[in-house]
Amino acid sequence: MRYKSYSLIQVFLLILSALLLSSCATFSSAYPNKMAKAKAALDQGDAKGAEKQFVDEMGKKPDGKLYLLEQGRLDQLNGNYKGSKEAYEKVISSVATSKMAAKIQVSHILQNAGAILTNDRELPYSVPDYAMTFLYPYQALNYLAENDLSGALVAIRQLTNAQYWTYQQKLMAGDLQSKYKAKTDQVGISQEKLGLDKSKELTAMFKAASKIENAYENGFGYYLAAILYQAFDNNFNNAFVSIKDAKRLLPDNPYVESTYQEIKRGFDGGQAYEVDKGRLVIIYEQGFVEPKSAFKLPLFLGRLGLQEIAVPYYSSHYPLLPPASIYVTENGKIKSKGRSAILVNTTQMATKSLSEEYSVIITREVIRLVIKSLATLEASNKAGGWGTLIGSIYSFVTAQADQRSWLLLPNNVQLYEKQFAKGHYAVDIHGSEYQINIVPNKTTLLWVTQMGAYHAKHMFVL
Repeated sequence: MRYKSYSLIQVFLLILSALLLSSCATFSSAYPNKMAKAKAALDQGDAKGAEKQFVDEMGKKPDGKLYLLEQGRLDQLNGNYKGSKEAYEKVISSVATSKMAAKIQVSHILQNAGAILTNDRELPYSVPDYAMTFLYPYQALNYLAENDLSGALVAIRQLTNAQYWTYQQKLMAGDLQSKYKAKTDQVGISQEKLGLDKSKELTAMFKAASKIENAYENGFGYYLAAILYQAFDNNFNNAFVSIKDAKRLLPDNPYVESTYQEIKRGFDGGQAYEVDKGRLVIIYEQGFVEPKSAFKLPLFLGRLGLQEIAVPYYSSHYPLLPPASIYVTENGKIKSKGRSAILVNTTQMATKSLSEEYSVIITREVIRLVIKSLATLEASNKAGGWGTLIGSIYSFVTAQADQRSWLLLPNNVQLYEKQFAKGHYAVDIHGSEYQINIVPNKTTLLWVTQMGAYHAKHMFVL
């Protein structure tokens, strides 16, 4: 009897050790906390310091997609366009560009049973659709910074790849349910009686997400594509397609409407630019996207009763930074003044994306609870109290929400557009002044990023 008890203790300690080792990330700080120092450095205007804080906190993990996204953005903000291009390209090369490739990615995740049964934070990070709608325009910016318009166009053409994460979500949810249906049936789970509709947090999130059609179309990307195509292609076909998409997404944006009318004139055989004038386009990024929050969601799981799972969500109450006041002056005289209009509410897109992923998240969490409960029951039958204790510790170790997201994205992206006569102008945005040059029949693109005290300016004549 003494030998049997000793061996059970050994088994318990071995299992506990394995759980702690395999789930070390679970006990580490949530991802938003890990990024806090880097964001604080940017907020204080120190982009170099932000990069150091990032590496100090995260280490060097060039194979991680989220790491590469954050690193690419930091390189870009520091003017290291080559490094940013390389980081972004590694992510782009990993994105599924067909339904078959998406299916293969899903099957690889499904085969990783250990990750499925621990927590979502242990799964490889998959770039969500809304994040990809920023990835490709940012890569296009890197090419523009190197005076490579052709490369910028190649990057922007790949924007449609963002749609394939939608396929991945649907495939994974269906495949997971099929793979573990026998086990969920064993405990009498009814999808209709889970109780998702009783969560105030999720109800508010889904309501906020319903205000936009999808998370894989981005007015920022479409607008940038339109002016890049116009600069490259004299027949206006591609430019007109892109600006129509931007207008469809942003019917109330007056600057999108202005550019639409200009490109339409060119498409119809007229002149897109007014006589002896060029176009000023200001794309203004500000602040930081909201991070994911986490909460415990109660679900009714048949014979398992009421159980709690840890899930991520976006609060419907978040700050949306206001439009920018813009003054355009020539020799000290005001030529135009106005306010920017929104191109992208990033948190809204992220909310939409997460809400569409919820069927996958809930399916995985339910399966984990069922399998853990069945395993705990079996262990309890064989080992008495030890099995129950091990099961409880296992549940504690693995019950963690995945709060990973690309946190160096902006709070929102704003747009200003107007045509001016040839000349040198000063543009004032929220008290910061930028010198620009307007060239007839060309577009001067002023790209400004502001994160607290941090400012970066890029200017291109297209």
